[in-house]
Order: sequence, then structure tokens, then C-alpha cells
Amino acid sequence: MKAVKITLFVMTLIVFGLFMIGFSMTPAPGASSGNGNPAFFILFALVPLFVVMSVLWWTLLRFYTIRTSAYVIGTGAILIHLAAAFLYRQHTLNAYRDVIRQALADRGGTVDGNYLQSITTGLSFHINNQNFNVNTFLMFLTASILAAIIFRLSDQWDGRSKRRAE
Repeated sequence: MKAVKITLFVMTLIVFGLFMIGFSMTPAPGASSGNGNPAFFILFALVPLFVVMSVLWWTLLRFYTIRTSAYVIGTGAILIHLAAAFLYRQHTLNAYRDVIRQALADRGGTVDGNYLQSITTGLSFHINNQNFNVNTFLMFLTASILAAIIFRLSDQWDGRSKRRAE
């Protein structure tokens, strides 16, 4: 079990590092680049890391005896955290759009709303600091715990149904 805990700790540090690298790949407001978004490749690394971390959390949860009610309460708390974190992200994204709008206005005088929307949506490099930050790292971490809890509850329910069938 010690190996699982150490591996989970190391994986968490790696994921945090990837989020901070993505954060640092944000250009100054109003700057432009034709190189695409190099932080996009971080997403390719985060997907398998999410799966591995979820499995590690699941392994850790299997080791301890935890009541189903505690899992349900934990799931509710995680869902509340994820909703609050998502709303916070939307709030900070809107505030950052205003910063970019002002930088574009200072540079050229007028701001095209459609252009502003296009550069601040999806995986644009202009908003790497909105997609990769401490808040989104914590969202990633709690989502991996949520996945582990769901799989652990599924294990418990499967075990109960198999015992009833016997």
C-alpha cells in the first residue's frame, strides 16, 4: 500500500507540474502568434494520467473499510466542489476576457466581439492560464477521486448482488 501512496503522490506532482507548464504558455493579453497552442499536447498526457490516478485512488479506497454512506457524502461534496470550481472558472474567464478586450483596445482602438469570443473559447492559447491553473488542477484531482469512488461503489454493489444470487 505504501507503493500506491508514493506513486499517487508522485503522479499528483507530475500532473501539477503539467498544469503549471500549461499555465505558463499563455501569451500577454493582446499578443498574437501563429504557432498554434503547444499546451494542447499537455491534454494528451493528462488523459492517461487521469486514468492511472483514478485506478490508484480506487486501489487505495479498496484497502480501507469505508461505509457506503461516506462514499455518498464524499460524492456529494466532490460534485459541489466541481460545480463551484466550474462557476469560478467561468467568472475568471469573463474577467480575463475584459483584460484581453482592454489590451486589444489599447493596441488598435476597436475590438471585434466575435474575434474576442473566438480567441477566448475552447483550447485557444490566449486562455491557457484559464484552462491550466490551480483551480483546474484541483478539479482534475477531485474528478479522479470521483471516478475512483464511483468504481468502488460499483464494486461494492456488484459484490452484494453476487452474494444475494448465491
